Amino acid sequence: MTRCLWLARTLPFPLTAGDRIYTAKLAGALASAGVEITFAGFAGDAPAQAIPGVTWHTVPGGPRGRLQALANPMPLVAARHDTPAYRAALRDLAAQGPWQVVVVDQYGMGWVLRHRHLFEAGRPAFVFVTHDHEESVTKMQWQDATASLGKRLYLGQNYVKTRWFERWIARRSDLVTTITQHDAELFGANAPGVAMLPLVPGYDGVRVASREITAETPRAVVLFGSYRWSAKQANLRIFLEHADPVLSRAGIEIRVVGDMPDDLRQQLEGRYKAARFTGFVDDPAPHLAGARMAVLAEPIGGGFKMKLLEYVFNRVPVAALTACASGLPESVSSEMLLEPELDGLMQRVIAEIDDLPALNRRQEHAFTAAEHAFDWRERGRMLRDAIAERRSAAARGAGTPKPDYGALESAPQPGKA
Repeated sequence: MTRCLWLARTLPFPLTAGDRIYTAKLAGALASAGVEITFAGFAGDAPAQAIPGVTWHTVPGGPRGRLQALANPMPLVAARHDTPAYRAALRDLAAQGPWQVVVVDQYGMGWVLRHRHLFEAGRPAFVFVTHDHEESVTKMQWQDATASLGKRLYLGQNYVKTRWFERWIARRSDLVTTITQHDAELFGANAPGVAMLPLVPGYDGVRVASREITAETPRAVVLFGSYRWSAKQANLRIFLEHADPVLSRAGIEIRVVGDMPDDLRQQLEGRYKAARFTGFVDDPAPHLAGARMAVLAEPIGGGFKMKLLEYVFNRVPVAALTACASGLPESVSSEMLLEPELDGLMQRVIAEIDDLPALNRRQEHAFTAAEHAFDWRERGRMLRDAIAERRSAAARGAGTPKPDYGALESAPQPGKA
């Protein structure tokens, strides 16, 4: 049986954020395709859940402090997770090989590729599982005009580090998985010869059998999210600045549901008229059923958002920025209100929120179009087969060509294990 060592920042629990859900579900799907997985990471915020074929390995300790990590040449998230304890765990896990696959989950774990020498005996395929094109995300964060000068200086240096580091990881990998085809093209442009595999998320959550939006359904739009990450907070602020004045005048309520810091919630509650804030909820169903539309407007870090599928399968009509629906089949996206800019999107929401037949037609058609399109098991088989192809190519001497790294190799190096 193929043995895979999956290296992540933390164990992906609880399943309350898109990156955790994607990681856990993709690992489970690969295991269901016949791959034996040992999954390593710092302890999550909740106990690990049993997933058939996956063994959890908790790395001692936790990430290093932010201030200490700032001086590192790697971007902040990578510098925080490259700790002596994790490097020691990496040595121990490598010795438990041979491994046929090593997964580097997210760019924050890219430092692992400094230690490929630990795995020379097994010659595994190294797979870089991406959750976004972080170079693009950090560039948009740096360019956010709402950030203070001090914050923009910090974001600027983090963007420069991320741009270098993410490209370096992709070029060092045998296979890069992406969530969208667009991201695959961005990575491929800077990692010539490296295999790219788009893996749009699957869905195995609640599917509402039927729903009718009526005049009694509140004139409200709902936004679900986890607002602990700075980019998510910036997106929420940008959305509310554009949406609150116009939706407030139209008598439309904005319901923001999801975990966020207390100080952020207090700031937002005192600033916006139409917005109502609910923290983390165990059961999203009543909040989804209590709105006429869901809005997805995240200009920083565009691309496919997993919450789209939750909206569709809970039969909530979706209004979204065009970039946020990247990767969806056209048969699904055509049933959504899509606009390239926030102002245009809000005008579409106002124009359609009282058109009940149109809202019901959209939610019904989107559900039908998506019903058989998002199978995690298929994603697992696709990843398994792509890994097998990379290993076969390497055995034939036709593996991923390694380009000249030039300045990448001369950059400051973190300590070797």
